[in-house]
Amino acid sequence: MLRQCSSQMRKLSVVLLAAALLLCAVPLSSDHADGAIMGTSVLGRIADVDGGNFSGVVIKAVNVTTFFEYSAVSEVTGNYSMGLNPGLYTISASFVNYTANITYSNVKIGLGQEVRLNFTMSELLGTLTGYVSNGTTPIYGATVTLIGDQNYSGVSINPLGQYTISGVRPGDYTVIASKAGYYDSAQQRPVTMARNVTVNLDFVLDEQPAELKGRVVYQGDGLSGVKVVIASDQFTSTVYTDENGNYTFQLIPAGSYKISFSKDTYKDRVQDIGLSPFEVETLNMEMEFDSANNTHTFLFDFDLGHSLMVIGLTVTLILLLVALVVNYKARKKPDMVEKEEDSEDK
Repeated sequence: MLRQCSSQMRKLSVVLLAAALLLCAVPLSSDHADGAIMGTSVLGRIADVDGGNFSGVVIKAVNVTTFFEYSAVSEVTGNYSMGLNPGLYTISASFVNYTANITYSNVKIGLGQEVRLNFTMSELLGTLTGYVSNGTTPIYGATVTLIGDQNYSGVSINPLGQYTISGVRPGDYTVIASKAGYYDSAQQRPVTMARNVTVNLDFVLDEQPAELKGRVVYQGDGLSGVKVVIASDQFTSTVYTDENGNYTFQLIPAGSYKISFSKDTYKDRVQDIGLSPFEVETLNMEMEFDSANNTHTFLFDFDLGHSLMVIGLTVTLILLLVALVVNYKARKKPDMVEKEEDSEDK
């Protein structure tokens, strides 16, 4: 009986010893906040994008080795602090419908060390993006506007006429694309914008066309074959003058342009012009012969055609003058003419 009691006592003592050892081991290996070492902590401030205090944000520190997690919540002042055991941590901040500007990775926290980590919270909003063109060519500088409880706008840019509007609050919006010289985009169904979602929407705008025409002359006569170029950052077109020196550009988007006139052996001419929607503008141009850079020798600063005309007229006058002289001599001294003819016969 005594041996039985002694055996039971030994078993009980072993159980109690094991329990004691287990209780002693828990605080040594635990990474929970209750077991955090005093003076070892992470602290900082949570702010919104305008720099204001942001309360209620949950800050989590996860030990990358043990995966034990600590957490804290920012106060009204935006400040937070949490005690933890030494180790290597990933530290993040979260709030419903918001995102933090950073997540800190592999942050080493030493014994008795305080590490300050700040966060900036941005609201998760929508983005609208797309392209504006006339169906074939990108349109730069078009304004895309979202109309709703709050309005947003963006401008299409180079090189593809793309626009992007960020920070759009959730809701339904009417979206319009517009630019001077073009009709506004056609009415579309309302666009639904959601948090953290990018919506793609393209636009095709129709021109409100202008027309440019005129006549290119040299010394009062129409000059054919002149290359006429109308150009801006968004539109370029080229025509050549007809046999009478006339040219015409149609369906030109309203805007500011440079008009250039060029032809071999003539000085280039350039002029700025502004065209309004539906305007019909006339621009005539007088060309100048480029004698300084012309390798051909023409008469009196005339072009080749006029020079040949002058030469032909001059030769004709000389021949006519010679014929008149010969005729005059024949009438005044017919005997001399007869003698010359007789001598030729012999």
